Amino acid sequence: MQDYLVVHTFKSEELRQKHFTAVDEMSQDEIAAGMKNENASLQMNWNNGENDMAMFCWWKAKSPDAILETLGDMSDSFENDIREMPNIMDMSDR
Repeated sequence: MQDYLVVHTFKSEELRQKHFTAVDEMSQDEIAAGMKNENASLQMNWNNGENDMAMFCWWKAKSPDAILETLGDMSDSFENDIREMPNIMDMSDR
């Protein structure tokens, strides 16, 4: 699988509110289970809750379409800017 960074930008404030209301009712394990399959796996998510229209995600996936398929109907809530990132430099706490 390849590495992708995705900017998921909500199409409206209403969709953003619905998303965070639903997510607030789920555990991290429940969310992770729905965002992982043999074709795509959400690795990490950065967001500012209802203070921003965009979320940033790191995915491992076979293709951009695999990410959209894994998101299912949720993908319709976003404009999805999916970019493959094959060059990674890990600078974690050196």
